[in-house]
Amino acid sequence: MTETKAINLHPRSPSEEECNSKRIKTNILRDETRIALLKQLEYYFSDENLKTDVFFQSNMRSDPKNRLYVEHIFNCSKVKDLGITKEEEIEETLEGHSNILLEKDEEGKLMIKLNKELPNLEKTVKQKNKSSMSGKDHHFGGCILKVTNLPENVSWSNVKDSLKEKLKNLVDSTQNLIRYVSQTTQNGTCFILLKPFKNDKTIVDNLELEFDSHKIVMTLVDQEEAKKVVSSVFPRHIQKEREKEFNKQKATFFSAPITIGGQSFASIEHLKRCLKEVIAQTKVDTIFDKENPIYKVLSSVLEYHPRYTEKCHNMHSICVKNHKNYLNKAENGNECEKVESENDANNKCFFIVRKTESGEDEYEDFSVNKCLQQLSRNPPQTSQKENKVENEQE
Repeated sequence: MTETKAINLHPRSPSEEECNSKRIKTNILRDETRIALLKQLEYYFSDENLKTDVFFQSNMRSDPKNRLYVEHIFNCSKVKDLGITKEEEIEETLEGHSNILLEKDEEGKLMIKLNKELPNLEKTVKQKNKSSMSGKDHHFGGCILKVTNLPENVSWSNVKDSLKEKLKNLVDSTQNLIRYVSQTTQNGTCFILLKPFKNDKTIVDNLELEFDSHKIVMTLVDQEEAKKVVSSVFPRHIQKEREKEFNKQKATFFSAPITIGGQSFASIEHLKRCLKEVIAQTKVDTIFDKENPIYKVLSSVLEYHPRYTEKCHNMHSICVKNHKNYLNKAENGNECEKVESENDANNKCFFIVRKTESGEDEYEDFSVNKCLQQLSRNPPQTSQKENKVENEQE
């Protein structure tokens, strides 16, 4: 007789322990992304960064509890590179962190708060002799201004109207020179982006706006703060407009005529071509003395060399010589084989000629490209007056 087993139609409910063991926790971020984001957030909110980070400091100090809205983090370039766009991703990364805490404001917006006092803001030493073409002058696509301590009854539109009226009296232009004005923060701060115009930085820096009896001074933001403002305050379409303007100004800048060593050139590229022609057409061992126009141009170009003082000490002339080119070392460690050819224009180079203590001539090559790279950051541009005179002479 076949044994029949009873079937339980009402099985027992699984215990809580069994449920927990079967529950699969799904993380929003991959481990490597979460680790990279955590590392970046810890750097942003470290004393090392905060003591020089004007943007983070100004926003955090404008909040009574020294908090920062998480939305500002999404605008940071390193966070963008990681593809972080959601508050949940920040929450998951900072879960259980002892120093970087999260809480929400009255409207439910997520904010970051530190479990420590903010460090004092230190002024960074500004680098000198950096022009707009160093790639680090953020005012070249239009001046970025900061207005602080605005009265509570003054809105961004009041700032815009007041500045617009002020610029009408200072700048000979019929177009609206204001590209964007941000909303004012709780501590009465707003940022302004202007369109480029002649002598713009000189005109607008420390310009005063007046609201009733209050005089408010506008200042150009420094380069470090400008980076943060562009990425975190300006909307995307404004960023694109500014970038387009920057490229337009850059192209104009490099195509502008320059004067160097008493000679005028149509552009930096024109100067470069002329120097290449000199090398190609000049015989080896030709010497240019101090009275030679080519010497005057080259010695002026040399002033832009990173090691100018060291290289040009006791220089009395410049010559063209063959440059020593070497093949790769053989595996047996023998000396490199020298390759020289007077007919090879690519093998010729400009050399500084200087007197040694013993009175003998000493030769040292120099890189024209290195000089031109530095010169392009601050070209000695020809004035309109000089251009007019030259055109009349032609």
